[in-house]
Parts: sequence; structure tokens; C-alpha cells
Amino acid sequence: MNAVPFSGCEYVERDIYSIWPGCLPVREIQRQDWHQECPGKLSRKTAHTLTNYFLFAVSVYRNILVTSIIPRFQYPVIMTLTDSQKAEVKTTMEAYAAAYKNKDILGLLAVFSPEICGFGSGPDEVVTGRDSFARQVQRDMSQATVNGVVFTDTQIFGDGRVAWLMTKSAISFSLPGEKMQTLQGRSTMVMRNTGSRWQIEQIHFSLPYGGQQAGQSFPGA
Repeated sequence: MNAVPFSGCEYVERDIYSIWPGCLPVREIQRQDWHQECPGKLSRKTAHTLTNYFLFAVSVYRNILVTSIIPRFQYPVIMTLTDSQKAEVKTTMEAYAAAYKNKDILGLLAVFSPEICGFGSGPDEVVTGRDSFARQVQRDMSQATVNGVVFTDTQIFGDGRVAWLMTKSAISFSLPGEKMQTLQGRSTMVMRNTGSRWQIEQIHFSLPYGGQQAGQSFPGA
């Protein structure tokens, strides 16, 4: 046992089991010499009472930690958005689709965060911030006419002011002098509620890899 000074007196530590059911062992501080006087310090009775209160508080805290707090970290509660919040997220998606179709760059900038980041389907389509996003959108609009953007099979998740989603994305477009084509892609997005609206913070649009068939985890497997 280790002697520990406390208010000028000698105390010792020893392992005990708390009087609180189901608790882990705690350390109890006891006097080594109950007859030793401590001039100007706490009385023996007061020190003993405070020690008992302290040990009881520790035992209660540990009981709460073991039975309540730790299990929450091991098995976290899955949060989700309300139906109203999900409807707001879908409204933002629709505003994005309409602005993209109408070549409304200002409308797009209002929907996307200044810190927007993400990937497109092209090898050089990398967005890091509003400026690079604006350049990418201008390039898109200069090369083709977008006839429509349709989101289907959308799944929305979230927690508080943050939402994330996955959706199928069909983008119909026409190149000069050619027939309309459709990119059957997939998108993920992360949105944040600013307090007045939802803004898109991250976006990723991609196409299934043509060299990888259904049922294959790797091309040619």
C-alpha cells in the first residue's frame, strides 16, 4: 500500500469494491493513524465524511460510464432527418437540376457552397472551391445543351444540420449537330443547412465502369 499525504496527515490507498452495485473497483483513501492530530487542517470526522462522499460520487459516475455512456459509443444511435428536412434537401436538388439545365450560373452558385468540392465523370473534372466550380460549369455549358437532369432512387440520410445522399442521375444533353444522348450516372452529395437553406458542400458524379460487368468486383474477374 502507498502512503499518501492529505491535509498534513498520513493516509493509505487500498483496492475495494464500491458499495454501489455493478461498479468497477475504486481506490479508497483511509487514515493510517486515526489518532494523529492535524492542527489547522480538516478534522478527522470531516475528512472521513468528505472521503466517503467522494468515493460514492466516483462509484456513481463509473456506474453511469459503464452502463450508459460507453455502450452509446459502441452502439451509436443512428440519426436521420425528418420528412420535412428531406423535402428541403430534395428542393435543393431540384434547384440544382433546373439551374444546370437553364445555364443559370448565378443560380448554381447560390445552391453550392463557396467551399464546394467534388469530382465529375471526366479525368480532369476536379472541383476545389467556387472558382474551379464556375469554370467547370462554364465549360459544360459551352460544349453542349443540357435537356434535363433527373434524379431517381434517391436515398437521403443526415444528422442535424448535415445531410448526405446517394442517387441515380440521368443527364440528357445534345452536342451541336448530333442527336440527344443521356448519361446514366450516379451521384453522391453532402449538404449543410446554413440556417436559411441547404447548400451543397460536396458532390460526386460518376458512370459505372464499362469494363466491369454485373457480378464482377474487378474487371475480367
